[in-house]
Amino acid sequence: MKATALTRSAVMAFYQARGFSAQAISPYADACVFSFELRNSTRKTLHLRLADWRAQTAAGTLRFRLPQSWEAEWARRGVAEPARIAFRWAQFQSELEFAPGDWIMGMAALERRPDGAFRLNIPYVIDGRHREITLDKLVCAALD
Repeated sequence: MKATALTRSAVMAFYQARGFSAQAISPYADACVFSFELRNSTRKTLHLRLADWRAQTAAGTLRFRLPQSWEAEWARRGVAEPARIAFRWAQFQSELEFAPGDWIMGMAALERRPDGAFRLNIPYVIDGRHREITLDKLVCAALD
């Protein structure tokens, strides 16, 4: 698993180029957004759910806001369907089954910006066993 913090300006540019207005995409761009890359380098299928991920901060635990939650906001804000489709395609999926050798990349945003660094715990199941990936000292990109 690889995590890359995305700046507000990068997120704004990416989604405005796909049909979002600056006003509509601002709540997402203002969140703590990461691009995640995951490869299944094992010989077994693994399963993971974004809803299970936890960011451990000095102030407590944060979760990632699921793509379905953002989708409801886009519908409420009247974002056009082509832009919403582009958003869905760019997100890290809510639930995944990975066969050996599978790879995925996608964005995800925390429910709110933490102060300072945090530890990200990513549980998954492989061969019926619960495991966890831990990424330490992650920091949100500056809002610029």
